[in-house]
Amino acid sequence: AEMIRNLIHKTAWQMDQMSKPEVALKLSDKVAMCNYRANRLVCEAADRAMQVHGAIGYSRHKPFEHIFRHHRRYRITEGSEEIQMRRVAQYLFGFFKDRKQAEE
Repeated sequence: AEMIRNLIHKTAWQMDQMSKPEVALKLSDKVAMCNYRANRLVCEAADRAMQVHGAIGYSRHKPFEHIFRHHRRYRITEGSEEIQMRRVAQYLFGFFKDRKQAEE
C-alpha cells in the first residue's frame, strides 16, 4: 500500500509540473500503473474482508460489500486492466513512439 501511495504522490506531483498535452505524452504509463495497482489493492482488500466476515460481509450491514461493488467498477472505467497493462508494456518495450520523441 505504501509503494502505491508513493507512486501516486510522485505521479500527481509530476502531473502538476506539466501541461495537459505533456501529461498525456509523458505520464500515461505511470497513470496506468497507479490505476491498475490501486484498484487491484482495494478490491483484494475488500474481498479478503468479505471472506473473513463470511456471509455477513456480503450483506449491506458491513461496508465491504459497498466498497467491493463500488471500486470494482473503477477497474474498467479508465479501460480494462488488460488495457492498462498494455499501456505500460508499450512504454517498457518501446512501442509508444510519441513518448520517446517527447523525451528527446
